[in-house]
Amino acid sequence: MTKLIKTQIINTEQVLFEGDVDRISSFNEVGAFDVYPMHANFISIINKQLRLYNKHDIVKELTFETAIMKVKQDIVSIFLGVEVLSLDDDGGKKKK
Repeated sequence: MTKLIKTQIINTEQVLFEGDVDRISSFNEVGAFDVYPMHANFISIINKQLRLYNKHDIVKELTFETAIMKVKQDIVSIFLGVEVLSLDDDGGKKKK
């Protein structure tokens, strides 16, 4: 049985994808990279493009400006739309 990566892609409003894949390809500040089952745990800001594969077929492909990818023990969470989330001009503190 092939090991898979449980993957969830969400934006600020909804879940865009939820399922199992065997490879994830994207880009970060270093360049193109792939995540396979049993990949090291990490968090990265990703950009440009994201492709999810299963058995060599693309099951989901997205283009975007910026996202955050969290990889932990074969569970990957990808958060899109983070560029629209910002603090108030006062740093999130309420004025008195």
